[in-house]
Amino acid sequence: MKAFSNLSRFWILLFFVVWGISAEEENSSVQIVRTSTAEMVSIDEIVKETSKFNVIVFGEEHDNDDLHRFYLALFKRLSEVESLSLSLEMLEKDEQYIVNEFLEGRISEVSFLSSITQWKNFKSDYFPLVSTAKEKKCNVIAANPPRRYVNLISRKGLAAYREFTDQAIQYLPPAYSLEKYLTEDYKQRLTELFGQGHGGGHGGNQYLILAQATWDQGMAEAISREFYKTGKKVVHLNGRFHSDRRGGVVHRLQEMGLSVLVLSGFVKDREESRDFAKIADFVILTNGR
Repeated sequence: MKAFSNLSRFWILLFFVVWGISAEEENSSVQIVRTSTAEMVSIDEIVKETSKFNVIVFGEEHDNDDLHRFYLALFKRLSEVESLSLSLEMLEKDEQYIVNEFLEGRISEVSFLSSITQWKNFKSDYFPLVSTAKEKKCNVIAANPPRRYVNLISRKGLAAYREFTDQAIQYLPPAYSLEKYLTEDYKQRLTELFGQGHGGGHGGNQYLILAQATWDQGMAEAISREFYKTGKKVVHLNGRFHSDRRGGVVHRLQEMGLSVLVLSGFVKDREESRDFAKIADFVILTNGR
């Protein structure tokens, strides 16, 4: 009995040592800034703040490993507090039935991964979020319009809608909504991003901007539909350009009547600290990619 007791104490001690190291490593890989006060805060402060909002947007750099790990940890924490839905830019709308089949256990992980259009880092960086959502019985929303259709809009503008079948249209936002909710500030930033006269077919930047608006509106509609249908808070992950400075997806969600908490993560010194308050509610600074 004494030997058993000593062994038990050993494993308990080992658990706390390992847990402590993991927590320390997690905290050391990022710094969290509450931009309204410019103070460094803990992950707990984000969790507390989320209670006030309908949608939590995680803005990311797609190749930032430290940020991926942090967002996974944050999603796990949030899912322990309340029932959530997870929305991903990295899944396309016409794959929703495949996502549902995986969540319901009707297809395997291998079948799921081989059936979707995967980003190159999907399995390592985004699938853990989907797996966590499955474990927590959260809905997962394939939020993005199919790339093949958005590519056509980037080449032909709104005229592309005349070529889409009825089946294609169901995965796209209404044509009128693309420019209706496009703010001048966001449009200007897109123009600077694309540069003058680069791509976009005969429409140049105008068509590229419409394609970006298609992504934004498509994701915003998917998030809004999920929230109003289920009443659950939605955690949405996208590239940070879609949500920084409350443009793109965030502006469109607010036009739909939703309150949005915005996070943006990037490598330290990539942005000026004086701009943090404009970029997001919380900024997540990483040491590297």
